[in-house]
Amino acid sequence: MIDYTCGPKMHPEGQEEDWLKGRGITLEQLRAFVTVAQYGGFGRASEVLARTQSTLSVGLKRLEEDVGCRLIERRQGHVVGLTEEGRRLLPAARDILHRTSRAINALRTSSLEGKVSLGVPDDFAVSNLHRVISLCLEENPGLRVEVTAASSVVLSKMAEKHLLDVVILKGIAGQPVVSKAEQVIQVEPLYWVSSGAIHFDDMVDIPLVTFLEGCVIRSSAVMALKSVGRPHYFAYVSGSFDNIKKAVISGLGVGILPKSALSEDLCVLAEGNGVPNLPSIQLVLSVTNSHELYEQFARYLSRSLGE
Repeated sequence: MIDYTCGPKMHPEGQEEDWLKGRGITLEQLRAFVTVAQYGGFGRASEVLARTQSTLSVGLKRLEEDVGCRLIERRQGHVVGLTEEGRRLLPAARDILHRTSRAINALRTSSLEGKVSLGVPDDFAVSNLHRVISLCLEENPGLRVEVTAASSVVLSKMAEKHLLDVVILKGIAGQPVVSKAEQVIQVEPLYWVSSGAIHFDDMVDIPLVTFLEGCVIRSSAVMALKSVGRPHYFAYVSGSFDNIKKAVISGLGVGILPKSALSEDLCVLAEGNGVPNLPSIQLVLSVTNSHELYEQFARYLSRSLGE
């Protein structure tokens, strides 16, 4: 039987022992844990890591045995979230994987040199993006990255005009990439959110707090409401991810946000609140100007953001 009590073990004499000494924690176990935590389940994690769900489950069970506590809460075979210990381990596990990747890359690749124009969305939070760019610049002194943060609509137009070398754009999850220059780097489900518990049947028109026209999150909300015959109006429109979240928290209307943006001051609306189903969103990293430097930089981002 596994002892899930976290903390240092004690010798009979009362002295603490190094409770992880000699344990066989592997990078593969940490990678499985981080990926399951990121995608919220074994299904998508198994696709990303090209491992069977049973292999990931066994690896996580062994990791929990090694650290002496449960890391992931499961209910009827499904992941429902991280335990408190899992939330504490997650950033450290990500750091270990990233540092290992950096050490290996230092041996395998030459330094990146030159200028890269990068477009990043400010209407969707990209996990660890700023940290990854900073580390890349630290590792490659001859590299200069010029970052443009804007709405996905603006970034798409800039990419079409080849004003950006590399760009991260939103799309509906499951849409196929059209070339080797595109890579899916993040997938997240969307949720209806409000400042408090409400039911859509109690509202004549749904007050939408959403992004600018052309944004895939906005179109997902509109299509979902139309599919169930719910009228709506745009109560608050902004190109800023933070502004949208603050407007919802302030009670200006109902919005949809990705899983990573959910917080305690938001009320997540479920089927019992009369909300229609929503798709998941994927972030796609694209190289818009063909060049070896841009392709190497994109590979660095893709690899690092996936850790």
